[in-house]
Amino acid sequence: MSFRWLIPQCVRFDEKDIQKIVGASIRIFRNVEWTIDGTDEFMEYLRNFGCEIRGKKVKFTDKVIDITLECINKEKEKNQQNTRVVEASPEISYFASGQATLCCDVYSKKLRPATSKDLADFSRVVNCFEGLGRSHPTFIPTDAALKTRDVHAYITIMLNSDKPYRVSCYSPEALDYFVEANVIYYGSRKKGIENLLSPAKIWINTPFMISRESVEAGMKLRNLTGKPLNYTSMPVCGIATPVTYDGALALITAEVLGINAISLAIDSSLAGWPVAPLSFDMKNAVHNQWGPETLIISTAGLQIASYLFGYSPEGAAVGDLLYTSAKEPGTQSMTEKAFGMGLAFMCGMRSFGALGTLAFADVGSIVQLILDMELISALKKCAEGFQVSEETIGEEVIKEVAKKGAYFLEQEHTLKYFRKYQWFPELMDRQIPHAWIRNPEDMLENAEKKAIHLVETAPNKCPLQEKQKEELLKLLRIADDKQG
Repeated sequence: MSFRWLIPQCVRFDEKDIQKIVGASIRIFRNVEWTIDGTDEFMEYLRNFGCEIRGKKVKFTDKVIDITLECINKEKEKNQQNTRVVEASPEISYFASGQATLCCDVYSKKLRPATSKDLADFSRVVNCFEGLGRSHPTFIPTDAALKTRDVHAYITIMLNSDKPYRVSCYSPEALDYFVEANVIYYGSRKKGIENLLSPAKIWINTPFMISRESVEAGMKLRNLTGKPLNYTSMPVCGIATPVTYDGALALITAEVLGINAISLAIDSSLAGWPVAPLSFDMKNAVHNQWGPETLIISTAGLQIASYLFGYSPEGAAVGDLLYTSAKEPGTQSMTEKAFGMGLAFMCGMRSFGALGTLAFADVGSIVQLILDMELISALKKCAEGFQVSEETIGEEVIKEVAKKGAYFLEQEHTLKYFRKYQWFPELMDRQIPHAWIRNPEDMLENAEKKAIHLVETAPNKCPLQEKQKEELLKLLRIADDKQG
């Protein structure tokens, strides 16, 4: 490709300051015990690795710390890159996500509890957009019993989509129903287990805590699938960490070192930098997944990740998720999402999640999904770049037409190439004012109309036979009877 986007070193963090933070983190790692309510199997792994166990208290010994730091250093040597400028991918990947218990209704435009029908409608609408993936269900149906909501979400997606999509399983009891649903869908227990989409995940409760339910669900899925555990930490800076950026980073980095020690103990592999930090809004007493504070702490954290593990920091300066604190589609949601998306794109990000979400994924919205897809359309056009050739330069055309004036619109060369080189927004208006005033619609109104149309007309692409659908509905009734 002749014109393409390169990923620059988009931020500078003085290495001496990184060393100060990492040094503090290692000292914290050596001195602060973790509180882990683990299963016997989980705790035995830690004990055999050299950790000191006293009830729920886990201390990483000098031996464990030295092994962990040595493994991280080896990983850094392996990953170390010689150049700071690389070519960004011309491809954009994008995902609907979220685990919202609230829905912004497409008809009333008001917030209300999310239902199974909302998830079914959303699933059919998602299938109308080519290339749109799903990393979370977007809606968690509140019309289902609390203990079986994840099961309802998974089966609802199965019954209303072209294929199953991921729903995270947070309890060991629910996992059995996920497996049985997959057995029905794929036709055998072996294929059902092979196609489980929920990761074997351990959630870290910052600072330095892991709950029993997280361990039980993660270990059960690990033992069932044979896949290693992965980890996620979402520290709220100002509550779970110091409010200062460097203080937060010191605690977060110490926690990351502990996570890697645990990962080495359980699966003999490193976990890397599994952190998605949030900030705390002292004015409104709420966590934030978007804003200058979150962008700064995420960016700085990824620079420390690069320092520790040798990752290339290019393109990792900002989060890739299109979060917004807005509760409904509109000016605020598009300002925050466009700002975050544009900054991330310019820094090299090519994968974007949280499409269709509002209020930091606590609210789901089909209207917002449609608005987000318009932004994705623009980014895809930007990411394409362009090729240079004698044909596209059109030197002879220029020589012939330029001497007459601005008549390129009339040329065959323009007719041949305009669709490839122009972007055609579906929702945004780019008319002159005198044309627009005759039919003054805006982007939001166009998205609202399209949302209603899709909800009412989007086909159900579920490939299952009626017998399989009946079995899935029966499984839901059994889950509700036993767990609900």
